[in-house]
Amino acid sequence: MLVKEGEYLFLEGDKASSLVIVKSGMLVGMSKQLRQRHWQNFGPGSLIGEFSLLESAPREYTVRAAENSEIVFIEQAALQRELELKPAWFRSTLSFIANHCHIAESNQKKHKIVQALPALLFLFSKHLSTSGADNIPVTTIRKKMLVLNNTDASDTDKLLQILEGIGLLKVEGETVRVSSLQIVPMLYEALRYRAINKQVSPNILSITDQLVLTAFVKAVRDNGIPLKNGHATVPMDTFESQAKKTLFGSTLSMRTLAPLLQSGTLQSEPTFGEESALENIESISGDFEHILDLLELNRIFPLLDKKLV
Repeated sequence: MLVKEGEYLFLEGDKASSLVIVKSGMLVGMSKQLRQRHWQNFGPGSLIGEFSLLESAPREYTVRAAENSEIVFIEQAALQRELELKPAWFRSTLSFIANHCHIAESNQKKHKIVQALPALLFLFSKHLSTSGADNIPVTTIRKKMLVLNNTDASDTDKLLQILEGIGLLKVEGETVRVSSLQIVPMLYEALRYRAINKQVSPNILSITDQLVLTAFVKAVRDNGIPLKNGHATVPMDTFESQAKKTLFGSTLSMRTLAPLLQSGTLQSEPTFGEESALENIESISGDFEHILDLLELNRIFPLLDKKLV
């Protein structure tokens, strides 16, 4: 059968009643995904609608001829007659293969999105650092993601939805507003560190470290401790009292406190050393906003991995 340039074969969502084989020419398929139209080319030898036909599913694409083309239609009734002549297991085998092809396709799409995430975070980091603004137009993000990582608008929109779902940003019409100017670059560096070093970033804390920092934040807030140049200093007895509540009844020890003192996230007075003992520490201090950002990063990081897998 000859199809003239511009002629439509079927529309997305139509009931599949035939399989199409492209003998010559070029057909193009369009599928509406989110706000982006996704295109697929079908050249000589391509099959169109094999899964839709086998599974009685709607057409995946609206298909038209990009140029004069020759195609072959295999009607569903003819295919069914052929399948009936085959052994009983033949059709179930085809369905099994089709199902696994769908799974493979889905996994491939997820992999593409995972790979695109660092590029999106890098784009945000650069924009935030150069402009100082907390927002960026969606159209700008789509264009730059296409250039930077060859990520189409559909996958970019999916990533934006994921990041919005974990509270990292907010899509407001055609503008994306970042919730925290510090978390985006921290998240990017954490992912970059894991990719390069094949291990978790130092900024991804243990549960114990997170509980200790949470105790510090609560001690500052509950006791109205003022900040000096962004730093808060908590008397040791106040910190221990709060830690007892936050650590679910466990007693604060040098062992639980040492990792945060060694990394410099918290500081002690007197200064922490190998011979330091908990009873000799008079106060604990730290950069309050940085600690809040660390806790937010550690809230987001596991959620992000869960959303992407």
